[in-house]
Amino acid sequence: MTGLLTVSIFLTTLIFSLILFVLWVQIALRYFRISILHPVSRTVYSITSPVLTPIERHVSRYTKRPSRYDWICLSFIALIEFIKFLLLGWLSYQVIIPFAYLLLFVLADLVVQPCNLLFYALLIRVILSWVNPQWSRHPAAGVLILVTDPLIRLGQRIIPNISGFDFGPFIIMIILKVITLFITASMPLALL
Repeated sequence: MTGLLTVSIFLTTLIFSLILFVLWVQIALRYFRISILHPVSRTVYSITSPVLTPIERHVSRYTKRPSRYDWICLSFIALIEFIKFLLLGWLSYQVIIPFAYLLLFVLADLVVQPCNLLFYALLIRVILSWVNPQWSRHPAAGVLILVTDPLIRLGQRIIPNISGFDFGPFIIMIILKVITLFITASMPLALL
């Protein structure tokens, strides 16, 4: 039975991670003001619009202008996180986790997930720049560059180029991984 339980935990985590990834990408697209006509934006919005558009229409009656921050999507992410940890707690321990723990896990994962996504975005950018210097022509590359450039500039301010080698992405990747490992290790239960 533990093999089946392990598979069900893995599949639950995978499904929720994919849903949350798309939602985090939508938040990034709106924050960086990437056009709705961009291929990446069209794909993401076509996936998320059946759920989020009715909510946005309802809320837009009470707000005057659109914000750079997608609060509706972030609220939906928090709801999905809550459901994810409720299911994972039930699958892992066969009990409903107390609300305080659920809230703690949701808040922790709202920090861990963007850090992990930025870590992998930087890793992909570094690998692609080594393997194929012409990679920046792809439509998804523009989004990746736009999201990772502020982090790389921050890393370059911490450690400037040494002999033409840019350590900026690696410094930021280490910082992001330290943050995620610290938060994950500080959790009272092993659900993250």
